[in-house]
Amino acid sequence: MNTPTQLAIPPVSLHEICEADALEVLEFESSNSTFFEKWVPARGPEHFEEMSLRQVIKGLMADPDRFYLVRSGTGELVGRINLRKLDKEPLDTVELGYRVGENHLGKGYAKAAVLAVAEQMRADGAMKHLEAFAADNNPASSNVLLACGFRWDKTGTKTVQLNDNPLTLHRFALTL
Repeated sequence: MNTPTQLAIPPVSLHEICEADALEVLEFESSNSTFFEKWVPARGPEHFEEMSLRQVIKGLMADPDRFYLVRSGTGELVGRINLRKLDKEPLDTVELGYRVGENHLGKGYAKAAVLAVAEQMRADGAMKHLEAFAADNNPASSNVLLACGFRWDKTGTKTVQLNDNPLTLHRFALTL
């Protein structure tokens, strides 16, 4: 039997989020909100109402950061991935974040999406480093980053508050 590290990487496609994606993103975020809130702060109500979400998406499209939808080989929305701090110092480092829907865990989509973004950033040539943070209560995320060539930067650990509880985030870095 295959273990998660032995799974073939599934085909994925990435495309930058656009206003036409609003209904699909609304369904994805709504159906996964309880699951996502284990690791990230709850989304505001504007993310769960179509017209407000369209405005949020318009803002994301105008933002210098990049926000992508991750689709399976059949076109199903399985996750989201983003690149932040594209216009912040240091200018050669970008922060990667991602989320995969609960029904799509363990199928290799996170790894495929992270590898695709890393390859895209290498081809673009503007950035030299990717960084990502993984919560200590989410070892699967750390495993994805390690499997994609990231290294744990023990000096980059930080603690944040999530749902009034401390949460330790570990920094991972990848040289492109």
